Amino acid sequence: MITMKKWLAGGLLVSVLFCSALVAATAITAKSDEERVRALLERAVAYYQEQGERAFAAFSRVGQFSEDDLYVFVVDRNGTMLASGGPSRKLIGRDISPLLDDQLQLGFEAVLAQPQTGSIQQGEYRWTNWRQGRVERKKAFYQILDAHIIAVGYYLPRATPADARNMLERVVAALGDDAEQTIGLINQLDSQFYQDDTYPVIIDSDTGRFVAHGYNHGLVGSRFDTIDDNAGEPLGAPLLKQMENRDTGEFQYQWRNPATQQVESKTAFIQRVGRYLVLVGWYSDTVQ
Repeated sequence: MITMKKWLAGGLLVSVLFCSALVAATAITAKSDEERVRALLERAVAYYQEQGERAFAAFSRVGQFSEDDLYVFVVDRNGTMLASGGPSRKLIGRDISPLLDDQLQLGFEAVLAQPQTGSIQQGEYRWTNWRQGRVERKKAFYQILDAHIIAVGYYLPRATPADARNMLERVVAALGDDAEQTIGLINQLDSQFYQDDTYPVIIDSDTGRFVAHGYNHGLVGSRFDTIDDNAGEPLGAPLLKQMENRDTGEFQYQWRNPATQQVESKTAFIQRVGRYLVLVGWYSDTVQ
């Protein structure tokens, strides 16, 4: 259970700065968000360089340093929240280190120890989206100035094709080791088989029915061969036909993204494991 304190800390740079992986945005919307974040951070840094610590009051108000779901937040090298234009403003003046889990704590400590570089850095992590009430991927850009770390972050609701491919490989391997257990875990929405908008679907090609679904358990047992996509186009029958004499494939269709709740273009990677067809897809930003 996520505590209220962690919920309030959701927008912190702290959590951001912990992951070492740097991920390039691939969708048009993500690029637009990245540009907005960078622009807001650059304005905040320029204002701080002009005003010094007096800038923190402006950062903590709704106004010139907040844009819709974007806002500036600042911590010092001791882990104290100094400014925030988001829900974490309630933590201003407090050491936020105790609010982090062990993994994020280690990353936070590493960032606090970094030297001043004069350049914008970035990181990706998973944290609670306080508006959506769920854990999502988030990317933040930050700059270290004197004893302060200034940052702006945004959520990444869409996974990449590489994320979908990795999930597919993980499910196929697990299915080969223990099919019954893997199907059960997927239908229980186990976290290892569900991440943001990436989840597996397993079809029994002999019966043409769903046997596992990593998002909508209500479809399990129903017929896949008669299902249409969200644009009203046949989905199940042509996909099964395509895979009759193949072990791998891809299929494009329109489907609702559970992260954005919008109908979007989706590409499913497909792999056969015995009589089972494993589907894991990724969404583009084309909204119907």
